[in-house]
Amino acid sequence: MPWPSTHANYVNWGLIALCVMCVLAYLHFAPDSMKPWMNAPQPAVQVAEPKVVTKIKRVLIPGPVKVVTIEKIKYIEKMPGVLTPSTVQDNTAHVIASAIIPPSPAGGTASAILQYGTDNTAFGRIEWKPAMPSFFALQKEFGVRVGTGMRGLIIGEIYARPARVGPVTVEVRGWGKRDDRNGADFGGAILADYRF
Repeated sequence: MPWPSTHANYVNWGLIALCVMCVLAYLHFAPDSMKPWMNAPQPAVQVAEPKVVTKIKRVLIPGPVKVVTIEKIKYIEKMPGVLTPSTVQDNTAHVIASAIIPPSPAGGTASAILQYGTDNTAFGRIEWKPAMPSFFALQKEFGVRVGTGMRGLIIGEIYARPARVGPVTVEVRGWGKRDDRNGADFGGAILADYRF
């Protein structure tokens, strides 16, 4: 049985090395939500206040006679897992407002507002202000695409978006292709995406 050519050996070892590098990069950079062994449902948590707010003095104001709340038992039935276990068990804790906070890559600040209405009654609402993304940001975004076809065709691509400068995202791509007819071909590119 004849041994494969040296060129084919280099291509095979190159593809194996590329796959190993992709797996190692995935294990290092992928967020926990994308790792299958860490995909357990996340419990509700009470997030910390921003440091600026913790330094602001708290003041007492005269309270209203009535506060309109969301019935906690029905809220827990319709939306299980959104409250921390301590809030669920605490009979003095009440839900005064609820909102779906839009995703923001830079995060943001949510504020629960208790506003006086008519008849000395107070209502709750939530206001959300997304944080301004920084001009320069390091990103942990990468991906791998692999495909196969007829006549020994194997196509692979690896890409990463390591940084963002303002509205421009830097992207690095490397690709390889091998088939029985033309052998192997490799290439790479550095791209810049403008998001608007």
